[in-house]
Amino acid sequence: MRGFRHAIAGLFAVLPLVGQAGADGTDRRILPVAPAYARNPACAPVSLTIPFEIHTGTRDVGISPSPKDLPLNQGESAICFAYATADMISHRVGKSVSPLDVATKFYFADPARLEAIADPHLKRHLRAHTAYRADIAWSRNNAEVTKDGNPSLEPYFDKIEGGEEDTAALLYNIGGYCEDRDLPSNDGYRYVMPALRALRYRTKLRPTRQSFRAVAATATHLRGRWADPFNAAWFAHVETACRRTPLPVPLLPVSYRVAASQADFADMIESGRHPSRPKLDRILAMVDYALDHGRVPTVGYSWYLLEDRDPKDPDLFADHASPVIGRRKAGDVCQYRIQDNTGEYCGRMRDGIRERCDNGRIWVTESELRRTLYSVTYLR
Repeated sequence: MRGFRHAIAGLFAVLPLVGQAGADGTDRRILPVAPAYARNPACAPVSLTIPFEIHTGTRDVGISPSPKDLPLNQGESAICFAYATADMISHRVGKSVSPLDVATKFYFADPARLEAIADPHLKRHLRAHTAYRADIAWSRNNAEVTKDGNPSLEPYFDKIEGGEEDTAALLYNIGGYCEDRDLPSNDGYRYVMPALRALRYRTKLRPTRQSFRAVAATATHLRGRWADPFNAAWFAHVETACRRTPLPVPLLPVSYRVAASQADFADMIESGRHPSRPKLDRILAMVDYALDHGRVPTVGYSWYLLEDRDPKDPDLFADHASPVIGRRKAGDVCQYRIQDNTGEYCGRMRDGIRERCDNGRIWVTESELRRTLYSVTYLR
């Protein structure tokens, strides 16, 4: 699951677009606060790319397709929200941002630090969203802790699942960004597993005596006797590994949803409360708006749109999040290109979908999306 929080929608005033591309190529514009969203009537073609850098976690290791041809993937983790958010941010700043760093800040960063950031656009954003601290707490409290290899349900960083893209993007304003080459996130925790194992052993054998201020600002739900020293040590490891760079632009998320989660969406349909066409139109209008203004939006939907559910899979809904990186018209049908972060091969996807899949980048029709689509987030 991805969790639930109050949707961040429109603000109170409209800001002008400011600046253009800087010397580093970053788009300096800040999009209006509350634009008039409308569908792109012609379904005009758009193609965007997520920055990608070949490094230890992405270079060809003799498998096909090669990791360098695929998007960063979450492996066995359940933090697709962090991968989708990292893709949005990577496109915004022009560098490949580490999803594991995004997840770390989402779970543990102190929200109070947002108020100390001097950027005027972020300050206006926070003033307009007076409930942002409650939204962050809500998102963290709805994260789950897996039992896999964790029978005591300790909320270790790598055992926490679920999150929200807009909250994760907002918290990522704290402390500068970390490139994926510094904290490799391809295939989930694979490339940091030695560090995670060492920290687990060390903090259980000799838990440090400290106040664990590094994780004190998170939800009570994500704290524990053994987890606190481990998570504090992981936080310190991340800060040591990351050569942080100041964000060239503030990350100002805008979000809208018609359901709390994919499970809620399915329940609405089963009980005859299918989201109205105008509400789904609004989601697609926001997707169109973001694409037409050079932004990569992310959408919440069901993974089972792309692959049939295994009858033995206990996950009935497969809540998923993906960035949208393209739009085109095929005949009379409008299609959107989503970038999947599961690492799944195209050949395993369902009939009709696999033919439109190219190394994890899949063209889906508007009507297919509408079956499970329930949320959208983009960065102003």
